[in-house]
Amino acid sequence: MRGWLSKALLLAGSAILVWCASVWASTALFEKYESWRWNARYSEAPEAFAAPVDETRLVVANAKPKPHDVIAWLDVPRLHISTAVLEGDDDLALRFGAGHIPETPLPGAAGNVAIAAHRDSFFRSLGGIEPQDRIRLRTPEGDWEYTVESTRIVRPSNLSVLANSSQPELTLVTCYPFRFVGAAPLRFVVHARRTG
Repeated sequence: MRGWLSKALLLAGSAILVWCASVWASTALFEKYESWRWNARYSEAPEAFAAPVDETRLVVANAKPKPHDVIAWLDVPRLHISTAVLEGDDDLALRFGAGHIPETPLPGAAGNVAIAAHRDSFFRSLGGIEPQDRIRLRTPEGDWEYTVESTRIVRPSNLSVLANSSQPELTLVTCYPFRFVGAAPLRFVVHARRTG
């Protein structure tokens, strides 16, 4: 009986390790591939931004993106955060990058653009953000720079942080506390305003 139990536990442990490795590998490959595609397509001259999208998953801001389209690239240079922004904030979008919260304006548009990501993956170092830090949001139409104004901790039910604005703003959201084991009870919110 003891031999059977040890084999079953070994098999279960191996299956969990294989699953974790496949999740990590697929996420890393997606990030590398999308980074390469983004840089290859949008590091060209500004007139290339107006090129038709055709067979690519990258979209322009005036088109309604499909769920999980890569719609922007988010960089927080001081914290070494650089990730794709996918349309949607469901589990699949947040597995592969940051997710644009659909009820908010698209990246690059006027208003309060809201982006969420997991605290234990793409926004792992977000807790170190400070006022005056720079955030860059790259879109097919161009790059937008934001300056961090404040951070706050709120309950998940507090949706006022997503309220629209007449000013071009950016809100980043992740779970809090950062080192909490399990489903975190609060949200860490970064508020930034577009510069220039």
